[in-house]
Amino acid sequence: MSGELKNPGDEISKSFCVLPWIHLNTWPNGNVYPCCLTDWQEEVGNLKDNTLEEIWNNDSMKSIRKDMLGGKKNHSCRKCYQQEDNGLDSTRTSSNRWFKEHIPTVTDKTSEDGHNDEFKLLYWDFRFSNLCNMKCRMCGSFLSSKWYEDEVKLYGGSPLPKAIININDYSKKDINLYLDEFVRSVEEIYFAGGEPLLMEEHYYILQKLVEVGNTNLRLRYNTNLGYLKFKQYDNLELWKPFIEQDYGNVTIFASIDGFGKNAEYSRKGTKWNIIEENIKKCLDANINFHVSCTTNIFNVFHLPEFIEYMKKLGVPHWNIHLNNVLTNPHHYHINILPDNLKQKVKKKYIQHLKTLDEQNANELRPKYESLFNFLDEPLAESRESIERALKYTTELLDDGREEKYRFLDIIPEYTDWYTNIPHDTNLKVGNLY
Repeated sequence: MSGELKNPGDEISKSFCVLPWIHLNTWPNGNVYPCCLTDWQEEVGNLKDNTLEEIWNNDSMKSIRKDMLGGKKNHSCRKCYQQEDNGLDSTRTSSNRWFKEHIPTVTDKTSEDGHNDEFKLLYWDFRFSNLCNMKCRMCGSFLSSKWYEDEVKLYGGSPLPKAIININDYSKKDINLYLDEFVRSVEEIYFAGGEPLLMEEHYYILQKLVEVGNTNLRLRYNTNLGYLKFKQYDNLELWKPFIEQDYGNVTIFASIDGFGKNAEYSRKGTKWNIIEENIKKCLDANINFHVSCTTNIFNVFHLPEFIEYMKKLGVPHWNIHLNNVLTNPHHYHINILPDNLKQKVKKKYIQHLKTLDEQNANELRPKYESLFNFLDEPLAESRESIERALKYTTELLDDGREEKYRFLDIIPEYTDWYTNIPHDTNLKVGNLY
């Protein structure tokens, strides 16, 4: 809208984000964060020790709010600030737009030390479980139950006591009680996991929302799209009351990074024919469908082909998001590429832009330019150690999973570089993550 602030929070400060006033992010192990982009080591509390109400105004949360009101960039929020510095929209700026009407209200109820007088969850992001049907290369057991056996098999153990963990195993207060308390007032729910479409809690929430008549809210999903039907539940049918209210009330961000054998290799458990079929079903159902691509070493070379493939399926360029650049583990970061390969990637992207009409080129260009910035970021460790970690992990998983395809079958462009990396048999899992 003409004259509208790109970030309404700027009226408060250049670092302000509304989320710490309306939202908490919870993980299956009970960890609580101000949002899902906070590093996993920087939790603000754990549900086994405190309830959400107690965490709401603890020292960590008050400090975050105080910094934001004062214009200071809190360390917990650095991923958003990094995206913005690279010319991208961030969760911070988009949240401020979505919830702009609440900004004056919540700040009026906040004292100078960051204490907020009203505990009210308008935006839910409860990661109920790590239950998942896939074991993506860049993931681990905290977010995928499928990884547990791999960790035990390949590394001799796992950081988790069992394959499937559930948030209520760690919570002092049943999470469902929070759902029942705020189900009438919630304005947005973000379902993620694990894989949310496999979780009973997800279906409980949908049924509860319909029961109380709160269907004109935003439902957002981060899903691998392996299932649209689960047990007795048909998601396309369950979403109809919400879709009928307004287009965009059901938005899917599908975790898809490639197509065909590339998708099946990097996200183990993918059956590409099913994913492709489910994409078409979502588009036909008038769902606001997006592709949330995790840009990493496995797909950065082939993003132009991926974007064009998605376009043929009916997904426009502007609904393909490339800003989730994987930075950890370091050996999957795109900046690990040697200079000659970085230049080939950049040249390929520039050539792709030349094939597009002006509108699509202008939409895609800032995304590519942002990836150029990530390519040129300094390495977090020595090149030698990161490359050895890449080769060690890749070959360990290729062998242990008895992969149909190998790393160089997926990205033959890396052959000269990858084959010259020494294979280090002495690396341990602690060196990798």
